[in-house]
Amino acid sequence: MKFSSVKILADENVSPRILSFLRAKGIDAADVKEKGWQGSNDRYVLDMAYADERFVLTHDSDFGTLAINEGAPCYGIIYIRLKNLKVENVCGVLERLLKVDIEIAKGSIIVVEDARVRVRPVL
Repeated sequence: MKFSSVKILADENVSPRILSFLRAKGIDAADVKEKGWQGSNDRYVLDMAYADERFVLTHDSDFGTLAINEGAPCYGIIYIRLKNLKVENVCGVLERLLKVDIEIAKGSIIVVEDARVRVRPVL
């Protein structure tokens, strides 16, 4: 599937303005806070995303740890690992990612860094 067609569940650490940006770009983006799941543990959020076939969008590396080290079921993770997490910067990086529209598979972890994007499968 293309990056532009993924469904997203945004972790509670993701700004509502980033969600608005993604929705304006046509991305099906749900929000942990809107669902009333704020304060839930990461495993619960990962399970809910898996059940709804959504990639978790987060600034938190713990989701990758759960999927890789603990074998938690994972539909996919988009880990935003930027030095500057201001909304404008994150939206700019996501805009570039949408323009490139990379191919990703179910079960992928996408690590978005300042200088590169890494895509790896959960093993």
